[in-house]
Amino acid sequence: MPLQKLPRLAEIALDGTEDVEVTLDFTRSVGKRPMIKGHIRGNIVLECQRCMQPVTIALDAPLQVALTTFESDERPEQEGLEAWLIEDERLFIQDFVEDEILLALPLVAKHEQCEPLRKLIEALPSDEPVTESEQVDDVAASAKKNPFAVLKDWKKTE
Repeated sequence: MPLQKLPRLAEIALDGTEDVEVTLDFTRSVGKRPMIKGHIRGNIVLECQRCMQPVTIALDAPLQVALTTFESDERPEQEGLEAWLIEDERLFIQDFVEDEILLALPLVAKHEQCEPLRKLIEALPSDEPVTESEQVDDVAASAKKNPFAVLKDWKKTE
């Protein structure tokens, strides 16, 4: 399936993304429910969310869904299948395939090993480590500013 037929995927995919190979079989489940079995394969190039460089995601997603026309239908789950809701008794195959691809992609695209674009810890204004005496001073200062300190002896005065 060409990438240009999948606009939501094309929006997030980077250059280098190949067309996706899709195999679908339209059949019936054990309970005589209409279902789709198949497989989606391809390489999707996304932007790594750590280093902002391209990362290739190898997509290999099996499909096995039962088609239903109302949300409260529990029969597909009882057969061990994922339910796919069809509105207006029509299914647009390219939308179905695109949804399945987007669901198969990782929530956050990232390399296994890479360096972040920026340092993760930027709490200190300088790269100097905090000494132990500075930590003690910070604890003492925060204890003085405790707004609940006035309530400390409240129960004792009754």
